[in-house]
Amino acid sequence: MKRIFSLIVLLCISNLIFSAFPVAEVMPDPNEGLYKTVGYLMGVFLLIFGVIIAYAYNNKTMLKSAWKGFLTLVGAFILYLTVLFVLYSYFPDDF
Repeated sequence: MKRIFSLIVLLCISNLIFSAFPVAEVMPDPNEGLYKTVGYLMGVFLLIFGVIIAYAYNNKTMLKSAWKGFLTLVGAFILYLTVLFVLYSYFPDDF
């Protein structure tokens, strides 16, 4: 009986100890979506200069989105060149 009672007391005290610490709640940035959109558009339209401008703002969200926009445009350009190369290699007389 003493073991069961001491086990119950131990479990109750341990639960109180874990719940006694405050939980810090991280508030999301309300402009995070705007930073993502602006960063992506800067990366697409301003190319590497948009990434440099995002570095100047010192905002991680905008910087990541600017790199994503820049790399999206670079990938699209590489895909465009690949398609042109393949078409030229199949139909060299048409160009």
